[in-house]
Amino acid sequence: MRVGCPVCGSPRLSHSFSTRSLTVWRCAVCHHRIAAHTTPAPPSADYHEQYDQGGFLSSLATTRRRQAAAIVELIRRHLPAGDGLVDFGAGRGWFLEACRDAGFRSLAGADTSELAVRSLTERQFAAIALSPTGTDNAEVLRRLPFRPRILTMLDVVEHLHPEQLHEVLGNLLGGLRPELELVVIKAPDAGGLFYRSARLLGRAGIAGPIEQLYQVGTDPPHFNYFTHGSMRRLLESLGLTVLEVKGDRDFEPQSLGQRARALAGMRALGRVAGSVAAGAADLTGWHDAAIYVAAFVIPG
Repeated sequence: MRVGCPVCGSPRLSHSFSTRSLTVWRCAVCHHRIAAHTTPAPPSADYHEQYDQGGFLSSLATTRRRQAAAIVELIRRHLPAGDGLVDFGAGRGWFLEACRDAGFRSLAGADTSELAVRSLTERQFAAIALSPTGTDNAEVLRRLPFRPRILTMLDVVEHLHPEQLHEVLGNLLGGLRPELELVVIKAPDAGGLFYRSARLLGRAGIAGPIEQLYQVGTDPPHFNYFTHGSMRRLLESLGLTVLEVKGDRDFEPQSLGQRARALAGMRALGRVAGSVAAGAADLTGWHDAAIYVAAFVIPG
């Protein structure tokens, strides 16, 4: 790989593993992972239509709603009277629903999905349609009926192309200042139990689990996998100070079989595997997602 690390700029990238559809590189300095997809999926009319439905979606909704409650608690801890929140990459709106239930009044969602934007509008949220290829989204967010004090990006930054990572985030944060106070980012973690296991399986020639984690065959897939160290570097390079990091296993033990394709159709085994995996993740601290709360600190 010829380019440097998109987070720290180091040229010291080593090959981590490859499958037929995926090659992953690891930064020797911040341990960030960068994925090159061998056969990118053709652009889809709407990314929501690419994902599994049925039991997968139901299990995912349960996880995202549980996480939403935890994120609301984190926001209230660091900005008790905070209001005026925009969820960048709002998806199905589960997080915004949790915010409304928690008493937030000024709420908005932004997404590239027409289905998502339409659904948000129908539920009386301020909604902004984003360009799938745009790198400067601050201008369109200025159309909101309020100036956001809180920005959330949940399961978004891993989809940004490495060459555009700094540009997209820098433009977004810069365009929302000076009112923007708190930033919450949730992203998959390369130190997680499932990532570690899937990487080893991938090196052994069993590609399915790691390709699912990188969302091979979707548009956009996962291009980035962060570590605590690489995310801290990224946020600090953008002028933010990390206030708190909270790990999350990113699945529900009782419905793991509905999320993991390798366990499809084996519900009993999926529940057992889910309980074992949850216990192992909690014991080791190898959580497959991390929630970062960061803020702009004014020198005083």
